[in-house]
Amino acid sequence: MSIVQLTSSNHKEVIRLFGAEIDNYQFIINDLVTQNYQGEHLKVFGEYDENGNLVSILLNNFNNVTYYSNTDRDVDGYKEILKTLTFSKLSGPSKLMSKFIPYINVKSDTLSHMGVVKNIAVTRKYPDIAIKTVQTGKEIGMQYDLFLLTDEFIGSLPKSKSDYIKQESDRLKNTKDRTVYISMNNEMVSSAATIREGEKSAIIIGVFTNPKFRGKGYGTEVLIGLFDMLLNEGKYPYLFHSNPVARNVYKNLGMTEVCEWRVLIV
Repeated sequence: MSIVQLTSSNHKEVIRLFGAEIDNYQFIINDLVTQNYQGEHLKVFGEYDENGNLVSILLNNFNNVTYYSNTDRDVDGYKEILKTLTFSKLSGPSKLMSKFIPYINVKSDTLSHMGVVKNIAVTRKYPDIAIKTVQTGKEIGMQYDLFLLTDEFIGSLPKSKSDYIKQESDRLKNTKDRTVYISMNNEMVSSAATIREGEKSAIIIGVFTNPKFRGKGYGTEVLIGLFDMLLNEGKYPYLFHSNPVARNVYKNLGMTEVCEWRVLIV
């Protein structure tokens, strides 16, 4: 067994490692392809067995380390590698993560579920309501006002609306990410966004509906609209969720649950 740093020359081996599961993990492949296996904030390591087969990978992307293997393996070989990396969380399929615990100082340990939408199972309830894509500072300001209606986003929002507009404008300009929404009378009713959007995948975040409009299915409308956009572009939407209500909603929309996902905060 040996651990080596991977480059784009190892891409075919990485694809073989995921095998039939690859469409369940395109968001990992996206990070590798987007940054061509290298960069200031990305390091990729692979474990090879005695037959020269790639059997696991470990990615350090910004402050996150992600691990994947298609079998439950010892991770001793990564012990020294982890000491050289800068990260605040280590994540992956939950059944694989417990063996890392002896090698890191765990501050918190959280479980969620990871799923992917490959087909939409329902049709829109309000097809005449437009699903809009955020493009202007005014729209970003509307989203800021929407997020202020819940404690869920308060701690992560800038205190100034103008600061949020600049921050979000830069994100949307410099990435392929998007935010979509429904509005009524110049008020944002419900929105959802993507992060780490690439050629074949996007992670869904920020699903929120104005409290006074809840219970009418507007959040579902936004999700269906966003899923439809992504799938028509050849991109799978991925969802990470721990809320049982959200889990049921996503399943009803067509999400296939892939695995329990574990995040170790260090």
